[in-house]
Amino acid sequence: MAHQQCRDTAPELSPEAAPKLARRMNLLDLDPGPTPPAESTDAPPIDLFRHGMALFEATPPDYQSAVGCFRAAADAGNNDALAMLGLCQLEGLGMPADAVQARALLQQAAARRSAMGRFQLGRVLMTGRGGPADEGAGLTAYVTAAAMGHAEATFNLANCLHAGVGCLPDRLAAKSLYLRSRALGCTLRPQGVRVRRHELKAVRSLAARFADPSRMYFLVQERQQELALLHAIAQPGADPARHGKPAARPKAFRLAAGVVAAMVGSLGQYLRPASSDAGPTTLDF
Repeated sequence: MAHQQCRDTAPELSPEAAPKLARRMNLLDLDPGPTPPAESTDAPPIDLFRHGMALFEATPPDYQSAVGCFRAAADAGNNDALAMLGLCQLEGLGMPADAVQARALLQQAAARRSAMGRFQLGRVLMTGRGGPADEGAGLTAYVTAAAMGHAEATFNLANCLHAGVGCLPDRLAAKSLYLRSRALGCTLRPQGVRVRRHELKAVRSLAARFADPSRMYFLVQERQQELALLHAIAQPGADPARHGKPAARPKAFRLAAGVVAAMVGSLGQYLRPASSDAGPTTLDF
């Protein structure tokens, strides 16, 4: 009877109170509903190396922030970032300059097959920054980077072959590599270098052969060997008594042999037997 009385006397909810009660009951609902997919909440990962390059090349550049990105990317295994970190340390961009430590970083990046690292290592070897100069090793670094399609390394290799830095002069190969560097997007242009009409076919043919990375090493080595032989034959100082000093032939052989030996030491896996159509088509010394 008492229960019946309680039910009879319970106050009725007013129209305003009913929605409030409903909201309170909804708070006790343990079903959260469908979970949004993870893709809609996660931000895309940042490419630290590309972000660092954007900072490095910005106007004005933010070298200090770029160095932070390069360091983090290098720690994550990006070898080009390691090369850029070495370049920044070499030039004192965003961090204290230390040529010795920079050279070590570039050697690490080059050993890990970074084209950028091999190009920058070639520069320090040629100029002797952070250690002794070694033109032969610098030339090898340029060759390996150029074979990987690095435009500026291809241009610098052409400069070396044109001037005979670390090698015997090979003007035809140099002109072919200048053409190759332009095809790769290099904006640098050699001063006073022209392709003669009778050289054009040979230059274009060589440029096409240099575009094959598996042949780049072999072609440079093979042409150096043939040039050494041609130098030895063409030198008029074969008679030591005539000039009162040793003939020039051994010097050409020693230089070419040194270049070949340096390249074989690090590039032997790429070298192949000589082809019948290789060698200089036109000599221009």
